[in-house]
Amino acid sequence: SPLALAKMATYLQTQNEGFELYARARRLTEQDSRRDPETEPYKSKYAARELLLELSEALQGFLQDSQAEENIELTLQLGEVFYHLGLNHVDTEETPTGETYFSRCAEHLTGHKLDLRCVNTVINCLNQLGILWVSRSEPEKALEILQEAEEVYKLYMHNVGQPPLQIHEILSPESFGTPKSRQAEFEKTHTLTLYYLAQTYPKLGQNQKSASYCHLTLSRQLQSGHFEPVDWATNCATLSQYYVTRDNFAQGRHCLASASTVIAQVPEPCEETEDGQAESARERLGRRRADIARCWLKYCLVLLQESRQALMDDIGEMDRTKQNQAEGGAVADSNSSHDNVEIDRMKQMELTEDGAVANSNGSHNDNKQKLEDPEKPAGADGRSHHYDDEKGLLRFESLELTSLEDQVTDRKVTTFDQARPVFIVGQKYVTAAKEFYVLDGHVTDYVEITQDWSQLFRALSFFEQDFERRCKMHKRRVDMLQALLSHLNQQHYLLVCRQLMYEVAETYRASQSISHYQLFLGKNLCCTHSHAVRAM
Repeated sequence: SPLALAKMATYLQTQNEGFELYARARRLTEQDSRRDPETEPYKSKYAARELLLELSEALQGFLQDSQAEENIELTLQLGEVFYHLGLNHVDTEETPTGETYFSRCAEHLTGHKLDLRCVNTVINCLNQLGILWVSRSEPEKALEILQEAEEVYKLYMHNVGQPPLQIHEILSPESFGTPKSRQAEFEKTHTLTLYYLAQTYPKLGQNQKSASYCHLTLSRQLQSGHFEPVDWATNCATLSQYYVTRDNFAQGRHCLASASTVIAQVPEPCEETEDGQAESARERLGRRRADIARCWLKYCLVLLQESRQALMDDIGEMDRTKQNQAEGGAVADSNSSHDNVEIDRMKQMELTEDGAVANSNGSHNDNKQKLEDPEKPAGADGRSHHYDDEKGLLRFESLELTSLEDQVTDRKVTTFDQARPVFIVGQKYVTAAKEFYVLDGHVTDYVEITQDWSQLFRALSFFEQDFERRCKMHKRRVDMLQALLSHLNQQHYLLVCRQLMYEVAETYRASQSISHYQLFLGKNLCCTHSHAVRAM
């Protein structure tokens, strides 16, 4: 009918005008805003907002007279305009209004979540709402929204599976995305959802889930190839520290090896870069390489410390068993004498820096560098238990990591011969970290690295049965700490100097305790050695 044709002509004309209006708003947001003066930083975005508001009003007015098929198209377009209005207000630091538009977008597209024309917009909108509620310290609400975004992705991939339209396509006169580019953007949007979930779970005390989502995010980035290598390596090394604190040394080592492999592939910044960008990029790369080296150092240190604690726990258990047998009148079997000898040998290794043997229950207060473990596994031999062990090691399959993983064990050590290679690897990364974190300009970091190095010697000394060599290890600690103290201004670094002095004092006391014990053994055996007397 003539009326229907007139409506169709008006619809097409309005649609073309809307496309042009949106194109201008997009140019203002993405291009012109970069050239805004400092006195008016949001000038272009305010102008873009006016165009988006005009477009939304036109779409809402036209929706009332449109037919069913046109109505769906207009509804999806209006939903995306609401989404961009939300972004605009958030970018201009008007978060409450931005939330209102994001909520309107989500509500407007509720019945069309699995439509390939708007599913990308729906998930992006839910992601923005999730970020907003996390920033407001309401992680429960944020988690609910982000889980909805994750579920929408899964349902779409299961029920539809086709590459959905990219953001902006439904508001453009012609489709510009290819199936490959559309799918890549959709997967990137889902990766962002997983990343935001990884940031939300710790705020609810669910660190295990956070670590799993962090690993999944890193794995998807690696698989897609859309990631910044330095940031990826840094995040992966950071994730390793969580696994190390959970006694999951296999997973921690794998993450560290992956981080080292990826950052090793980053080329040195070009010398020809202008405006000092090359120097800044070199500093950033050097810093991140040193940070990863420090993570390796922590890995080796915590592995030795946890191995020590596991041995001491085993000794306590053996003592309790022996005590229970005595109280119950149990008769020792043929192996009792061997067990007693073994307990005595291990108790000699237990000599603490207080000059006494550890309590029979195996309790021991380690130094401040020791990382807490809320779920400590029992036993010093074999691999430690961890929730992910049930599902197998989470690996980055595309990376070749054999040489890096083989350089250090992921099992707790029980002897000096097993502990020494771990110490050597840790000491190698001390040197690597100090290449960037030099004393001049990085005092705090340099001190922390030196303290970790000292603790590495302390952890190794526990496994050394030769008392004279153990004293030499403590002497090395004293030398490195005193050398560092001599270079620090005590007026400016008073607290740091006090910490170092305290550690030096503890180290001297440890050496004295060893000498006392050595003399005690010598007197009981009637063979006191002259070098033991000199050590006293």
